[in-house]
Amino acid sequence: MADVLLRLERVSKRYHRPHEVKVALDGVSLDLARGELVGVFGPSAAGKTTLLRIAAGLLAADAGAVLYDGERLDRMASSQRARLRRREIACVRSDRRWDACLGVLDHVMLPLLADGLSHRTAERRAREALLACEAKQCVGMELGELSDGERQRVEIARALVIEPRLLLADGPTADLSLIEQETIMALLAALAHRAGAAVLVTARDAAALLGADAILYLRDGELVAPAREAARVVQFPSGGSRRAADA
Repeated sequence: MADVLLRLERVSKRYHRPHEVKVALDGVSLDLARGELVGVFGPSAAGKTTLLRIAAGLLAADAGAVLYDGERLDRMASSQRARLRRREIACVRSDRRWDACLGVLDHVMLPLLADGLSHRTAERRAREALLACEAKQCVGMELGELSDGERQRVEIARALVIEPRLLLADGPTADLSLIEQETIMALLAALAHRAGAAVLVTARDAAALLGADAILYLRDGELVAPAREAARVVQFPSGGSRRAADA
């Protein structure tokens, strides 16, 4: 695929537990291009979070290769990977621990302040990100005051504030109403299609990924074509097809 930003080549990951070995990923390959939004769905504990953590350079694979913009992300020094996550690779996490008393604006500003930007610049960009995520009304609120939908939009604003080239969103539509799901997916689609970022998003159900350019199913550690009953929600980019390894 042209203009590939993220490439996973036969990536495998196993977790060793007492009396068993849990296969999270088994030879997974995936290309993600700039300007593309790809969704991956599967049940709880299917390996979706593992997939994103490896793609972000937060977790080492047992086998395979992870390339970011043509370079081996998995072979970079930890400091180089951390720098990329501050400036280019944003993660939207469903398990982030929130300080309920922290102000929304401060929460969104944190990635920029941690990277050395001035408070004035960080605040301006944080306000712009919240506005872009339809969360302007949250500016004067504390995190503990937010609804579930507002929390997710604020989390996406926190990711957008660094103007990422790659965004990895772990279950951002979970437990939201259908309307909120559509809002979140529209925000992610805009980031990909208008801003040119590469976006990879996970969900438990394919229906929560409507608007993605392609939707894949993570089953038994492999990325496969969706089940027939889910095929009606799959969309592929014009002029090409989505390739899932080992399908």
